[in-house]
Amino acid sequence: MNQTKWKQLYEKYRFYDLYYILVALGYLSTLLIKGMRPGVFATLLMFFAALELALRRGFTLKTLPDRFAVLFFAYQTLSVIWLLAGGFPFSVFAAEFVASALPMVFYFAGRSSEGHSRQWYRDYLIAMLLLGVPGALFYALAPQFYNDWSFAAGYISKADAATTHVRMHSVVGSTCLSFLMVAGMLAGAYFLTKADGDAKGSNMPENTKQAGTGISRARIFGILAMALCLLFAIMANQRSGLVAAALVLVYVNVLLFFNLHLLKRKYFWIELLVLAVLFAVICVLRFDFILKYWYRIISLPTAISQRSEQWVAAVNNMYSTWLGNGLGANGHKALGIEGAHVIADGGLVKLYCENGVIGFSLWLYLLILAVKKGASRIGRYYAELGIVAVGLLQSIGSNMLAFQLCTPIFWYAVGRMCIPDETDA
Repeated sequence: MNQTKWKQLYEKYRFYDLYYILVALGYLSTLLIKGMRPGVFATLLMFFAALELALRRGFTLKTLPDRFAVLFFAYQTLSVIWLLAGGFPFSVFAAEFVASALPMVFYFAGRSSEGHSRQWYRDYLIAMLLLGVPGALFYALAPQFYNDWSFAAGYISKADAATTHVRMHSVVGSTCLSFLMVAGMLAGAYFLTKADGDAKGSNMPENTKQAGTGISRARIFGILAMALCLLFAIMANQRSGLVAAALVLVYVNVLLFFNLHLLKRKYFWIELLVLAVLFAVICVLRFDFILKYWYRIISLPTAISQRSEQWVAAVNNMYSTWLGNGLGANGHKALGIEGAHVIADGGLVKLYCENGVIGFSLWLYLLILAVKKGASRIGRYYAELGIVAVGLLQSIGSNMLAFQLCTPIFWYAVGRMCIPDETDA
């Protein structure tokens, strides 16, 4: 292969686009390979992604959001100083660093995604199918080997079919799966207004690239992906995920059909009819399913009130209000350490307690800059705005931004919204 061919391949394919596919395969391999450590595998992949970004000169300080991203990453890294001063072992910091700080490399992946975002979202959705389809089969059939595996992994409390049928865990756990699938709905929505022949680096506004000429292959792919991700999110049966999935449906429909007029309104009525028919059929055949999910949703306020005492206790016992406790001090890895106030559920409060006023402000201002840019060009960044909103929403009652599997898609969306206008994808 000559040098020109290698250069073309280098320009066309990016390793970090495959990240979620490779991670999904890594998690699936745990069913067959005893001792497989998918978290370690994902960490190695992130280091490779960081190396590729360095080779492609993807790390940049050109814009204000870039500088705040680097400052926040540096702050989290330096927090090991006061974490150790607070009596925590280095292992707590290391475990939390690879789960919530290292995935910030995907901010720069999103920031460098001009002309490549379609590939990223396509590969992300393929990964969701790799997790969702086998997960649905295991959920429905509940083979004993999977029940035993789930019990050993800590996903279920009893290795039997009845317990497996409570919620779908696939191979990553229902909490992670819930967020990933809701984000997958928005990744699918990304394709609803993207023409099949979008040019690399095109600056054409998205509302002029609406597929008003018919049903394109990209749109069919997006619709099917959204539907499957919605189904998998429901089967995961997480309260925050159920609410988020419903809000995403409303958000996408109102935005694309009514606010931005990016899709013909006749498709909205077709969608509404299909959903109504499906709901009616389920009510007739298995009304207990409807009640099961309804009771989960209405219990959400109670769950938040139960956790609020834990949040207040953690805030009142911070090592330093300004500096925070240090990365990992309020995470699960700190369980059993004397003086630790672990926040089992509540990612936003956890982030505040670990980073303090200074670190939390850096993080918050970066998000404000990204969301402001995304909202000003919502026709282009509606998917990314939704992913960030869902990540924040589900982080109220879950440690979503501390899950190594969930954080990359969140930071990629933030980075995408921070692309300067002259190089927008």
